[in-house]
Amino acid sequence: MVIVLAGVKAGLGPLGVLALAVGTIVIPGFTYKKYALISTLLGLPGTWRTRVVTILTVVGVVACALLNVPAPVPATVIGLVAGNAGLALARRWMNASAHVSVIIFAALWGTAVFGPALGWLLVLSPMMMASRTALKEHTWGEALAGALIGTVTFGCFVGATNWSWLERF
Repeated sequence: MVIVLAGVKAGLGPLGVLALAVGTIVIPGFTYKKYALISTLLGLPGTWRTRVVTILTVVGVVACALLNVPAPVPATVIGLVAGNAGLALARRWMNASAHVSVIIFAALWGTAVFGPALGWLLVLSPMMMASRTALKEHTWGEALAGALIGTVTFGCFVGATNWSWLERF
């Protein structure tokens, strides 16, 4: 949803938002969900799933730069690369919660991009943490690691938003 809203905010129009969503959500998401099949077909190690998705997201950043996509899309995609990389690193040692990471980034991003009226979205973060632990999908430590990754991801978005070189694209 964050990518779609970034495309709408950037004024990409329906086809532009669709292309953005396919390139940065559908293809990486499909790859993540069907990685076992893809890795078998391509001879890739089964443990590279998050790494491959991160690489696909980096390709999305490069495409945004080359296509001169307006703000806030490039900074948003850079933030998502940071989030995927953070999850890839964290998952070497623990099962950090991607759900918590993404919901925290989305709530912070929505508030930053659309204003403080969306600050109420921040209540979703502790709700997601509680649900992931109640369902025994994650421990509290894994949920907190996801929260940290989501917060750092948002920090990368803010940093990318303020980088002067990004404005040239």
